[in-house]
Amino acid sequence: MQKLLVIASFLALATASRAAWFTNNVSIDSFVRAASPASNYGGAGALSVSGASAVNGAGVTNGAFDSFIRFNTAGAVSNFNSLFGTNNWVLNGARLRVTETAAPNNALFNRGTGAFEIRWIANDNWIEGTGNPNNPAATGITYNDEPALLNIATDAPLGTFTNAGANGALAFSLALPPEFVTDVMAAGEVGLFLTAIDPGLGFTFNSRSFGTVSARPFLEISAVPRPGISTISLSGNDVVLTATNGVAGGTYRVLSSTNLALPLDQWLPVATHLSSTNGGFTITLANAAGTGLPTARFFVLETQ
Repeated sequence: MQKLLVIASFLALATASRAAWFTNNVSIDSFVRAASPASNYGGAGALSVSGASAVNGAGVTNGAFDSFIRFNTAGAVSNFNSLFGTNNWVLNGARLRVTETAAPNNALFNRGTGAFEIRWIANDNWIEGTGNPNNPAATGITYNDEPALLNIATDAPLGTFTNAGANGALAFSLALPPEFVTDVMAAGEVGLFLTAIDPGLGFTFNSRSFGTVSARPFLEISAVPRPGISTISLSGNDVVLTATNGVAGGTYRVLSSTNLALPLDQWLPVATHLSSTNGGFTITLANAAGTGLPTARFFVLETQ
């Protein structure tokens, strides 16, 4: 006699399978300088990422610059909850958009193309400040604060990129490590840190204090409906699950339990699937209805 199988699944409430994008405005930002480690530049109209040997337009070396940026994702989370159902979506893309100034008109800023790194940082406990290149402030984030703000054990790399060395908009597609995704979905402040890899890099771009709103930094994130199990069928002793809302390149895991009341962290993983296309897909659980198995089992599909 074949077994009775029951499904427990997070089903998508939205019918749309395409990703929805949301643009997050910058909350606060600032650059910091190694050559003036106690000075704050949070009120400047530009941010900068520079290597230690980069030079300005006159050939003068101004030392290393790093930049800190924060975005608040509360609006994005509210939007995705409204579109797909509360907590019924998954993040599937993120990109940082900035507008580069290749030849800054202030001699403080270096110039030059090269590689830099963007990291998500766990510590959002920093103040923007009001200083600018012509009048640095004594309060707000400074280069001296970096050791307390950066932590290799908790922060996560989001990618390595290169600037264009020309005036114009740039978009950097960010990796999606779990720490970053969790922070974005928490509907609060999300912090990024930008630092040079190439010593000759001199990358300057507009900050949130820049007069043209559209030229300021933006964090764009996209989400799709959470995949779920829509149907179940038997093929001999195999169980075939049909899933919805898969994303190409996404990895999905099937968990199983005989007790629906158990917390999910106590359910057993029984299959993993790597989706090759967007949309629906099937997962076959070999011999999942075989002799000797429980008469009732529950299945959940989760995104890894």
